[in-house]
Parts: sequence; C-alpha cells; structure tokens
Amino acid sequence: MCLAAAYQGAESDQPILKEVARITIDGDAIELETLFGEKRVLQGKLTEIDFMKSKVIIE
Repeated sequence: MCLAAAYQGAESDQPILKEVARITIDGDAIELETLFGEKRVLQGKLTEIDFMKSKVIIE
C-alpha cells in the first residue's frame, strides 16, 4: 500500500500531514484523510500529485 504525504508548496520539506489515504476536493477546500481517520481541511489548490515519490503538493 502506498500512502502519500501532503506538503504546503513544492519547496517545503515538512509535510502538513503524513499517511494520506484519501483526498476530497470541493472548490478551494481540500480535505485530507489519513489511514487512521485523522482529517484536515485546507484552503488552496492541489498543484501536483507524484505517485512515485508519494507526495501531494498544495499551494
């Protein structure tokens, strides 16, 4: 199983949230949910998903 880490901006080294299993987008609201059910809602734009690096970039 491949889970992702979400980052605020492409240059960030510190993830906003790790082990992201689900992403729901509603307009500019992005809801991230981990494998363990932790949820976080951010305002922004999803700019990149890199499956090879398990990385999600939000601006």
